[in-house]
Amino acid sequence: MVVVRRAEPHDAEAAVAVVRRSISELCCDDHRGDADTIARWLSNKTVQNFTSWMANDDNFFVIAENRGHLSGVGLLHRSGEINLFYMAPNAQRQGLGKAIHVALEQKAQEWGLREMKLDSTLLACPFYEKLGYHPAGAKRPRFGVLCSYPYKKRLHES
Repeated sequence: MVVVRRAEPHDAEAAVAVVRRSISELCCDDHRGDADTIARWLSNKTVQNFTSWMANDDNFFVIAENRGHLSGVGLLHRSGEINLFYMAPNAQRQGLGKAIHVALEQKAQEWGLREMKLDSTLLACPFYEKLGYHPAGAKRPRFGVLCSYPYKKRLHES
């Protein structure tokens, strides 16, 4: 059973592990095994930073659990920017990502946001497009060999 809930400080270590594994193992087409790119991408993925991000009232930080295991992470900033959206390597195509996005989108609507935006990896572009996101500009170099693809999604006004 999938449960999406607000992240708590005791989740930080497991959340960091999920994100680090996702980047290292699932994003190979994006970082192409380049050690410098991987190191730079992972550099701020620490327990201390995650705990700080959870405590920030301008962030909505959620985790997805499947059968009691933390398997996904999502972080929405009050500006409408999704700053983290990662799944554990064994958790793809099980509805966890969609469930995380539902929680983030509900919070965006609670905050009265008109759109959500994010920078996608090449591999994740089709996932975001299925969720209703549209390209919002040309790909941009990030660090090392990594490029990001800007996307945005217009939210329905209530």
